[in-house]
Amino acid sequence: MSEALDLSGVRRRKIARIVEERGSVGVKDLSEEFGVSDVTIRRDLKELGQQGVVTRTHGGVMINSSIIADLSNEERKTVGHLEKKRIGEVAIDMLSDEEVVYLDAGTTALAIAVQAHRKPGCHYVTTCLGIATQLMEQDIKSFYLIGGAYRGTNDSFTGSLAISALRSLSFDVAFLCCSGIDIARRSISIGDEVYSQIQKEAIASSRRNIVVAHHEKVSTNGFVHTANFDQLDCIITGAGLDEHSLAQLKSADIEVLLA
Repeated sequence: MSEALDLSGVRRRKIARIVEERGSVGVKDLSEEFGVSDVTIRRDLKELGQQGVVTRTHGGVMINSSIIADLSNEERKTVGHLEKKRIGEVAIDMLSDEEVVYLDAGTTALAIAVQAHRKPGCHYVTTCLGIATQLMEQDIKSFYLIGGAYRGTNDSFTGSLAISALRSLSFDVAFLCCSGIDIARRSISIGDEVYSQIQKEAIASSRRNIVVAHHEKVSTNGFVHTANFDQLDCIITGAGLDEHSLAQLKSADIEVLLA
């Protein structure tokens, strides 16, 4: 009995990480992923809902943005690591080594920072402490960390000081992370209401906006919509994206690159 409880606890922690990474997920998807019945998954989701970890929706769940901080950045880095690495490589290859580049707070943007040594002539700007640390480790000579009120949710700085700094800057390219790419509403969204204003300001300050996201975030939704497709220039996602979603994105007149 004790072993069964331990296994269910491990599964629920994994479910929480999956929901945080994807923004939302269905019962059927989780059932197939863990090889258990729909009934078992619904029981897990009920428990996570009672704990305030997720918000239940019809046929699935979405992340409860108020508790995302309980999931560490180190845990997030392990989800889709290889795909994020490929996305980071594709993103860095788009730069000519002289642009002013904004790196959003998120583990996919962190994967770009890991590749920054390949374009050391760019000027990098971020609100994310971990990304700034990575740029320093890459021996990047010109990078800027925008300060403000620290938010552990995504290891970044927010608030009026950060917003004021973003409004005074101009970027050639902004690489944006998100919780979901909603094809039906033609928009991107994130799970953190507080950070959403930071992303909106970065988008407004950039001449080119590029979304970098794991393929499973396509057709999911986050809590706050931050940009419509007409504000975006490109989406870089994983090669695992299904053909139907890819066709829908291309029909929305947005460039899609598969990593």
